[in-house]
Amino acid sequence: MADSRPGEQEIVFVGQVDLGGVFRGKGVLGHEWPYRCRWGVGWPPANLMLTPFGTLADNAFGARGDVFIVPDPATLTEIAAAPDEPPVRIALGHLRTRSGDPWDCCPRAFLEAALADLEREAGLHLKGAFEHEFLYTGLEHRLGDPFSLSAFRRIRPFADRLVAALARAGVPAETVIPEFAPQQVEVPIVPAVGIAVADRSAVLREVVRAVAQSFGEHASFTPIGAPGGVGSGAHLHFSFLDGAGRPAAWDPASETGLSSVAASFVAGVRRRLPAMVAVTAPTVVSYERLQPHRWSAAYNTLAVRDREAALRICPVRPGTGRPEAEQFNIEFRATDGAANPHLVLALLVRAGLEGIRDRLPPDAPFEGDPDGLPAADLARLGVERLPTSLPAALERFAADGRDLMPAALADAFLGVKRAELAELDGLAPDELVRRYRAAF
Repeated sequence: MADSRPGEQEIVFVGQVDLGGVFRGKGVLGHEWPYRCRWGVGWPPANLMLTPFGTLADNAFGARGDVFIVPDPATLTEIAAAPDEPPVRIALGHLRTRSGDPWDCCPRAFLEAALADLEREAGLHLKGAFEHEFLYTGLEHRLGDPFSLSAFRRIRPFADRLVAALARAGVPAETVIPEFAPQQVEVPIVPAVGIAVADRSAVLREVVRAVAQSFGEHASFTPIGAPGGVGSGAHLHFSFLDGAGRPAAWDPASETGLSSVAASFVAGVRRRLPAMVAVTAPTVVSYERLQPHRWSAAYNTLAVRDREAALRICPVRPGTGRPEAEQFNIEFRATDGAANPHLVLALLVRAGLEGIRDRLPPDAPFEGDPDGLPAADLARLGVERLPTSLPAALERFAADGRDLMPAALADAFLGVKRAELAELDGLAPDELVRRYRAAF
């Protein structure tokens, strides 16, 4: 992240990812930066109720009231899309009330509180990174493209510029990969700790879009790019550090490699996942991705090195010179790039912390194909099919998941998503995909 104060007449775009998954905010001038970092910039509460398509959901706020986007100076950074373009300064912030308290409907404050509870109650800091897949129109599809050198050579100018722009924005990439689907690209990034895990996800998405635009192209984080097509995810790799900064997720003596506290955390997530998925996979087309045999997550399973599991234990390699405890991580696969990363991470922490509080025992890793098992066997194993549509997911969240959020935030999220469903009602699959591809 950039650490210098903006110029007197420089505009900084201050915002946050809203409930529809879009980064929205306002510009503030550099000569007011210290004032805005203390007091914020005015924001109508009703703006929270915008759908991904820019329409306003019915809401109780109307034209009344005010909250304030208060920028976090630690997030001040630059998006430098091309060498011949001036950079754009952005910062993420909290939504606060007139008294300066966190607003109940602020996603970033919700995550901050969840992480504070995790530290206070379990002595843990979450470390991780979202691993994003997206569609880039500048990668012309050719037969045999997946993971090929040919595709990499054709994307190289974009990849080089993207890596440089991400580094400048404080979101260092590990690599850029031409992926399996037509026009699909993956960008794993270096892990961070705490709220920066979600902040980096938000910044990365804007950097990718800006760099694509600098080539006259378009990048989209839609979960599905074509009806019946391969999905794009935003897999979250995570582990834990203790208060001294030592790895706390790994136990080589356990069946899965999970330490006892990490195993209880994961069991809590797995228990709550069917009620969380409306937030982690928040679009109509997300549920075309969350299907069996799609290298996605159709069930709330925990497995070792299985990319069909919702929670995948990733491999470690001895003898590399990097301690195995530092390598060890869990991959959460039931989320995508249309989701608000602060909400995703906050729900994961809330559900996992419940598991720690309840001292849930370790889940046995699932082996095989849950889609081929009778319902009675799945019930015996505690395996549940995730909701198969956004309406079903919202119904499940409203019944069993809303208690994970502040009540006002849960109500607002449900309102935005129900308005989104109403706007899309009756559209053909091609049009659904087109709308989401344009929005994200």
